[in-house]
Amino acid sequence: MAKYEVIRPWHGVKKGAVVDLKHLHLALKANVRPLGGEVAELVPATPGGKAPTKGEIAKRLKELGIEFDGRQGAAELLALLPDGDPLKPVTE
Repeated sequence: MAKYEVIRPWHGVKKGAVVDLKHLHLALKANVRPLGGEVAELVPATPGGKAPTKGEIAKRLKELGIEFDGRQGAAELLALLPDGDPLKPVTE
């Protein structure tokens, strides 16, 4: 039997109750959410969880001696960084 948490109550069942059901009927599917099992883990897309700012990228380019146009956006400046740089996201 699978366990489900009630998110929309119906007659005789309160919200938040845990019910055991052999087969989940389509009429009840919108009223419950499965319990237990697997929990999804979120992984940030960039190290540190945030994208580098345009100023941080410009500072790094100056440190490396790479010429750039200050009017470019952050995405264009990121493209100028060499592969393997800590500010540049890893592309697979």
